[in-house]
Amino acid sequence: MPNATPNPLIAPYCEWLESVKRFSPHTVNAYRRDLTGIFTFLEEHIGTPLTPTTFSTLTTPDVQAYLAHRLAPKGRLRNESTNSKTSLNRQLSSLRTFARWLATHHNAHNPAILKMRGLKAPAPTPRALNHDQTWALLEGLAPPPAAHTSTKEQRRNFALFLTLYGLGLRISEALSLTRQDVTGDTVTVHGKGNKQRQLPLPLPVKSALNQWLNASHDAPPHAPLFPNPHGKPLTPRFAQKILQQTRKALNLPAHLTPHALRHSFATHLLAGGADLRTVQELLGHSQLATTQRYLAADVQRLLDVHGKSHPLAK
Repeated sequence: MPNATPNPLIAPYCEWLESVKRFSPHTVNAYRRDLTGIFTFLEEHIGTPLTPTTFSTLTTPDVQAYLAHRLAPKGRLRNESTNSKTSLNRQLSSLRTFARWLATHHNAHNPAILKMRGLKAPAPTPRALNHDQTWALLEGLAPPPAAHTSTKEQRRNFALFLTLYGLGLRISEALSLTRQDVTGDTVTVHGKGNKQRQLPLPLPVKSALNQWLNASHDAPPHAPLFPNPHGKPLTPRFAQKILQQTRKALNLPAHLTPHALRHSFATHLLAGGADLRTVQELLGHSQLATTQRYLAADVQRLLDVHGKSHPLAK
């Protein structure tokens, strides 16, 4: 039977991810969950706790047994959806990263795991709002024009969601911003892997941020840009709850989430004629292939352009 407590190798590995690799707490927790689930199965599968020595003896069939267990629990094939395969591929990636760490820090090598490749799963097409839905959302969140009739919370929430859409930020990036990150016409964003990028502020976003900053002028420069009443950063769950309430009130699509605003930003830029490299830079993607997914979401526009412009279409 597996141990009731997580394998003791997981804690120092996660500490290394956070302190050395500078991964966010959210990412570290995802690695911890993945490895705990994999280790629990493998320890029961091989009948012994995983140590550096036993880990180095794991074989490809051992890991494949875990994949089969996840895809076909209790002998019945689970629906092989894109999401399930994507989840398993992420777990395999976590296992390979751990294997590299173990080889470096404990001299325990497992070439078989490092050579394993993920399951074939097409990347899901990002789901964006159309222009009318986006405007309806922003108008529904906008505070009253008269300053004395709007609350600080209304200004903060509007500035947050306009920033998500206007700059295409991840919710974690937006909520990690501080007041001093906003300087004049630009904002400094701290992205994945602690990579920074400086983005221009469109006038509507700049205006909303300035109104919010003026309404909360007593906060210090290092304070969170979007704080809760206790001065701590808002949580992603709070942002999701606000959008959920607004979505129901305005009868907007169920896929409206904070991340859908990032998808909408990219999709609308490409539809407006922006080049792929520029969108990649604005989004902070390290790989162009990640940005190319947004082209698939705009196939109909491309077909329309082809029909109007290409000689063969006439």
